[in-house]
Amino acid sequence: MSGKLLLNGSDYLMLGFDHELRRLGYAGNSCQIILELGSSFPRARLEKRILEVCSRWPIVRARPGGMFRPQWKPGRNGGPTPSVRVHRDQEGLDQQLINESLASDRGELLRFDLIEREGGGACRLMFSWAHALMDAPSAEYILALLGREDLQMPAEPRPATNAPAAASRSKFSARVKLAWKTLYRIEKMGVKGPRSLGTRHSDAPRALGYRIERFSAEESKKVRDNAVRLCGLLGAAQFHAAASIVELDRLHKRLNKPSPSYVLPVPVGLRLKGAVEPIFSNQVTMLMTQFLTEDSATVERVATLLKGEMQEAMRTDMLESGRVLSDLFRFLPRSPYMAVLKKGLGGEICSLFYGDTAAVNPNLTTFLGAPILDFAHVAAITPSPGIGVIFYYFQGALRVTVLHLLPILSPDEAAEFGLGLRKRLLEPGIV
Repeated sequence: MSGKLLLNGSDYLMLGFDHELRRLGYAGNSCQIILELGSSFPRARLEKRILEVCSRWPIVRARPGGMFRPQWKPGRNGGPTPSVRVHRDQEGLDQQLINESLASDRGELLRFDLIEREGGGACRLMFSWAHALMDAPSAEYILALLGREDLQMPAEPRPATNAPAAASRSKFSARVKLAWKTLYRIEKMGVKGPRSLGTRHSDAPRALGYRIERFSAEESKKVRDNAVRLCGLLGAAQFHAAASIVELDRLHKRLNKPSPSYVLPVPVGLRLKGAVEPIFSNQVTMLMTQFLTEDSATVERVATLLKGEMQEAMRTDMLESGRVLSDLFRFLPRSPYMAVLKKGLGGEICSLFYGDTAAVNPNLTTFLGAPILDFAHVAAITPSPGIGVIFYYFQGALRVTVLHLLPILSPDEAAEFGLGLRKRLLEPGIV
């Protein structure tokens, strides 16, 4: 592999978010996986595995560039090797580390932080990556390859599956017409557009905070049963999204920050079921959905509307429209790119960042011999809306990460939202 790989539209969207965050004084659009390990391991073993990855896949030390042909370009002198930093555990360290920028413009796309506790034994590993490089399933796959020496690393990813959408190969006029459908849809949403919470704690640092709601095996089963009852056998993600919108509506009302509607970008995976390659790229498009305030009171109502919007999107080819739009936007500079994205909603991006990565990669049971006791996903969010949720299942048990920017929501306010969402997942009908 040459180290050059074209950026697809979703990759470039993540670069746009990175530009927006850094412009406003935040760390940028990077994500983290945090592993709680039952024992420590020699740092040199991880560094050896990283060198093997760098040898096979030069892209992990590349930098994004090229306006007319957006791609990952090899860094100078091969680019920096992903670092492994060792820390002594202390209060607030995780918060500090997730708010440290990656120098992605110089080719620092991955970083590892090993957090050791006094007296040895259990430790914590934080894996950070530039979201423009890859999505969560790909990151889990890479982490599994690094941590399991019994797994053979593929010779190279398959960049052919990273090609633009099929419609993107048609005439330019046809592509523009198809892409316009998504822009027109967003313009229509702007008639009763959302209003995010806005800056409420101006003296707070410009930093990301997070908390994790952990569900027991019994509680996770109850959530799955609720999802089947309200959304069908394959409706877990719809149920999670509906519960999130209802709790978001309660949050806005509790903080006396009413919004005419809530716009939720629902990520729709583009890779074949069970596939993880190409390892490097974001294989997802965003379907923009809207719920008026008066329709956001119950999980059942929101779930019904969401199901209808998804069916309509499939019928009218909105998924392909969104994908073509993002592919075309790759050729815009990032500032006007973000301006175009926010124009239809009056400067807003959405009401809630939402992710649902489903089951964690089954190979993530041990890491270089250390048992993995717990797992967490953390991701960056932009100031509009300044709040987000990620759902995932680790060893069959549900985890929900509540993300919030400190100037938007305080830790106590985020905790109240998280506890409310937890109760609603377990009891969807509560008032």
